[in-house]
Formats: sequence, C-alpha cells, structure tokens
Amino acid sequence: MTNHPTSNETASEADDSTESVRVEPVAGGLPRWVPLAVGFVAVVAFLGFIGASSGDSSDGPTDLDEFTFQTVDGDTVTLADFEGPMVVNYFAAWCAPCRAELPEFEQVSLETAGEVLFIGVSRDNVTDSWRSLIEETGVTYPTVFEGNVQGSFAFLEANSMPTTAFIAADGTVERIWSGALTDEKLRELIAEHLT
Repeated sequence: MTNHPTSNETASEADDSTESVRVEPVAGGLPRWVPLAVGFVAVVAFLGFIGASSGDSSDGPTDLDEFTFQTVDGDTVTLADFEGPMVVNYFAAWCAPCRAELPEFEQVSLETAGEVLFIGVSRDNVTDSWRSLIEETGVTYPTVFEGNVQGSFAFLEANSMPTTAFIAADGTVERIWSGALTDEKLRELIAEHLT
C-alpha cells in the first residue's frame, strides 16, 4: 500500500520507500497541467478542422491528366497528350540518385520503344538545370518541367526523389515507386504493371 502524505504532511515526511510528487493546484483548484492539456486539445482540434476543410479537391486538379507541364520547346502539355502505358519518372539535377538512374531509364526506354512511353518530369527549381541534366545524361525520351512545386508529385502522394509512376493506357496509376531503380527492377515493374 502506498503511503501518501496528508494535508498536514509534506512529501518528504511520507513513507521513505515511496516517492510522491505533489501537484500544486492553480487558482480554481485544478492542477497546473489541466489548462495546458485543454489548450493542446483545442489547438489540435482546430488544426484538424482547418486541414479537413482545406482538403477540398474542387480547388485543384482531381486527375493526374489535369496537371500541366512545360516542354523543352516552351509548350504546355498534360499527360493526357501522351498515349499508351507510361513510365513517369520524377527527377531533379540536385538529386544524386536521380542522376544515377537516368542512363538506365534511357536504356530501358529504348528497349521498350513502341510498347511503353517514358516521360521524365523535372522538379528542378529552374529550367536551365533540367535542360543541362538531360543533355549530360543523354536522355532522349520526352521530358517536361513541372518545377519544385507540389503539383502532380504531391497529387501522387510521392514523398521522396526520385519517384516513378507506372500508368496504364487508360490512365490508371498502377504503381508508384519511391527511390532509385536499377534497369533490372525497372524492367520487372514494367512487366508486372504495364505489359
């Protein structure tokens, strides 16, 4: 049995085998932590309400095909402008794993030409970085610029770079892969999801 101090005792006068902590009440007789806990719960509830109300998809695109991208020529396109099953790879010049996998993507794109379309989506901050990287890595499949914005990357709920989406001919996102891919794994995912 725990021996708690009475109102006439202090914690140090209680049984030495048990340590007690005395919580000092604030005005109104409540322990000091109660108003803090109530405030914390109120803030969390308020932020949850704001988050739920800001998630209204009517303010932005509701389909991946609705996002716009800039081509090398400066034209605006959407994924709907391309036909067939697609491998959509999000990359950036500042991303070392992206740089490493681009030559492998190029090789697999050449192997699957006519069956699967590869599209690279640059998340660089400026178009010069995108263009330089494409030239440096020798990528010949279509690439577009989205920039380092939330856009389609966030729509896919992607959270790391590089990210690759495997999209069926009907526009269904079959698989999203976060992280770098080897040519072998890329071929495996194409066979599994797109052919």
